[in-house]
Amino acid sequence: MPHSPRKRIIIKKPGGHDALQITDDRIGPPAPGEAQVEVKACGVNFADIAVRLGLYRAAKDLYPLTPGLEFSGVVREVGEEVHEFSEGDRVFGVCRFGGYASSINCPSHQLWPMPEAWSYEKGATFAVVYLTAYYGIHHVGHLSEPDKVLLHSAAGGVGTAALHLLRINGNFCAAVVGRSHKREAAAKAGADLVIDKETQDLWAEAEKASPEGWDLILDANGASTLKGSYEHLRPQGRLIIYGFASMFSPSGKKNIPKLLWYYLKTPRFSPFDLTTSNKTVAGFNLIYLFDKVEPFRKIMEILLRWDAKGLLPSMPVKSYAFEEAAKAHRDLESGQTIGKLVLTI
Repeated sequence: MPHSPRKRIIIKKPGGHDALQITDDRIGPPAPGEAQVEVKACGVNFADIAVRLGLYRAAKDLYPLTPGLEFSGVVREVGEEVHEFSEGDRVFGVCRFGGYASSINCPSHQLWPMPEAWSYEKGATFAVVYLTAYYGIHHVGHLSEPDKVLLHSAAGGVGTAALHLLRINGNFCAAVVGRSHKREAAAKAGADLVIDKETQDLWAEAEKASPEGWDLILDANGASTLKGSYEHLRPQGRLIIYGFASMFSPSGKKNIPKLLWYYLKTPRFSPFDLTTSNKTVAGFNLIYLFDKVEPFRKIMEILLRWDAKGLLPSMPVKSYAFEEAAKAHRDLESGQTIGKLVLTI
């Protein structure tokens, strides 16, 4: 197959919303082990914002680059050694950057057949949040049935996915939201208790709900809540860190004083205190685990089985045209959005 035209969003160098530039170029045929996908939709994640700002270590020295970690579409062609997909198959997948494009060559082990009932929007917004939530809760957090869970950013994409998974497991979960209009979404997703930081004292409510402390706390905020999260673990409690959203500025630009302030405010956990208090602090980022193919294939098998049984409710999704990527980033940075955002092509 000759080189084909495509559109891509490229970040030539880190910056504000205007750093997202649409370009026309051509894509070559898939390499052995790859499938070429005509992209219909691509998910928008906080990691994309960090890439745009130049704050994502995994993207260091890769500029100019195309952001985007997940997408859905139709297989256009397969390379040698690919037998599980054929031209015309509807698929969804993950990539280590490159998702903001009208076509992409992707290793076949990072693709899955898309269930017949799924829209392209759902396909492009499923993988990252559910893989993150499942891996954080079960593989890193070692969730057990009686655990009480406190979940920050509970109305976002990963938060909503985590609430769905915790409901399946039957755990008591307190969902923390930053805006009052997000209360209903968190409750609908499965929270037993919703703590609204806009109108309530977070830690007073957390202590009231579980005076003895929490078994598992999932925190993607960073410095704004990490110290309090650690202090509210019970003995044998686990604090799982998978993001630093509070460091971002709603202006869409890199706020150096804020970044420095939050960096200095970020707690440093003492190994002496960890051993005497019997607490665990762990962090993870799936993008550094892309070589761990089998564990994530197994997780996805479980997730797709649960989805087929109707155990995973619909994720709230807001759609934007491909050309509105900057608006999608602006909205996500505002802290007002619920669920997932997606660009459609």
